[in-house]
Amino acid sequence: MRNLTTRLVILLMLALMIITGIYDYVRLGRERERLVEQTREDERIFAETLALAVSRNVRWGRTTAELKELLDDILARPGLVAVAIYAPDGQVVAETVSPGAAAPTLDDIVRDALASKEAVSALVSAESGRLLRYVQPFRWPGRQTGAIEVRQTLAGMEREFRRAVRENVLSRLVVLALFVLSVVALTRWSIARPIRALMAGAQAVGRGDLAQRIEVARRDEIGQLAEEFNRMATNLQMAHDELLHQAEERLRLEQEVHQAQKLVAVGMLAAEVAHEIGTPLNIISGRAEVLERVVPREHPERRHLDVILKQTERISGIIRALLDYTRPRRPSLRAEAIVPIVGRVADLLLERSRRRGVRLELDLPIGLPRVLADPDQLQQLFLNLLLNALDASPPGERVRVTTGPDPLLPAEGRAGIIRGKVEGPCLPIHVVDAGKGLTAEELDHVFEPFFSTKGRGQGTGLGLPIVEEIARAHRGEVEMLSIPGRGTEVIVRLPLAGSGPPDPGGRTRDSAAEAGAHGD
Repeated sequence: MRNLTTRLVILLMLALMIITGIYDYVRLGRERERLVEQTREDERIFAETLALAVSRNVRWGRTTAELKELLDDILARPGLVAVAIYAPDGQVVAETVSPGAAAPTLDDIVRDALASKEAVSALVSAESGRLLRYVQPFRWPGRQTGAIEVRQTLAGMEREFRRAVRENVLSRLVVLALFVLSVVALTRWSIARPIRALMAGAQAVGRGDLAQRIEVARRDEIGQLAEEFNRMATNLQMAHDELLHQAEERLRLEQEVHQAQKLVAVGMLAAEVAHEIGTPLNIISGRAEVLERVVPREHPERRHLDVILKQTERISGIIRALLDYTRPRRPSLRAEAIVPIVGRVADLLLERSRRRGVRLELDLPIGLPRVLADPDQLQQLFLNLLLNALDASPPGERVRVTTGPDPLLPAEGRAGIIRGKVEGPCLPIHVVDAGKGLTAEELDHVFEPFFSTKGRGQGTGLGLPIVEEIARAHRGEVEMLSIPGRGTEVIVRLPLAGSGPPDPGGRTRDSAAEAGAHGD
């Protein structure tokens, strides 16, 4: 920026010097001519006056000595170097010359004045400088014409002129210096500073800060440039955001394709497992049921039979979960009230919550709008979520089901993951537990089949994948937020059924005082 300012100042200085130089040259030349003309006019008046006096003295018969004495008296005039009186024949009758000056002699200038009887003025050069000669004819006795010549040096006028030139040059230099300082200050304030702001903004955008904007409250070209820069930065940011959105959408689609491929593999595995394990498992279960009827409960080996029955039931449950996940039923969507569905799930889990010492609390207000839902599938969705929440919460804590637009967990230290995408108005349902929480790495895998943070033999790892599938089938989304050591929050967002009647089964907060709580 210093280079631009310096170049601008130098160009302005050169332009000013050229313009003022030409102007001063013309003006001073005219001033010099004016001074010469003024000196010429003064010399003319002096010569005419002197010629009149000399003419009278000649007619009165003054001698040459007396005329010379007269001329000596007037030689004291400033700038006067010589005065001579010429007779009609051109002879010098009397003269007075200042020291160092050449004595006047008859020449063409004097002859022209005597012959024409007209005054003649001439500007001649001499060793001491320029001289202004003025020859004034006058009446000589006998009807003849004599002449008187006055020679005046222009040295004084030249000195005055040079002094005026020096003063003019000095004043011009002062004006030029003030002008340069003003130009530097103005350019730095009105040009350099906004251009530096533009450079800083361009450098910030070049570093990737597309939110950079330039505040220039001007309406000139620099202001328009700043507006165009801001418009460019806005367009770049929009394009960048669009590229990020497209990249995220592409990644989401790739993940969905990968998930679908997993589902295909799981489906094939489930079908194979169901075929290979189902038949012998049914045989084992049938024989165990026969033994259960014939072996009395007080038999010492009856406990082994109970273990066999429980484990065969557990294996059957895993096979059913696999088949439900890999071959989900298409939902039959209709306008449904959400509170009765959550209430039925709470009823099913009431005994389980009491056994674990965890309070199950519904906090759903009256008048919730209806959602587009398949009640059976939503019941399965909330059953899986509440089972996970109850299993994660330690005794004495609570699992809360509520609604609201914003998450309940604080943003500090919170990680999250979202699956699906809801369009338009929706109803968010929050399921919040007070468990140990999940890390960001664990959240990245919670919706993968067979992933579980529970101990071995305590979960199939299919609960949350089924929740995701049901949410997607309802054109909704499920978001899981967690803070390690603080708890986990799952938000299910379901599309509204439209401007239907309010939830007739809506209820206010209902909690149990001891082991658990639920909605009827």
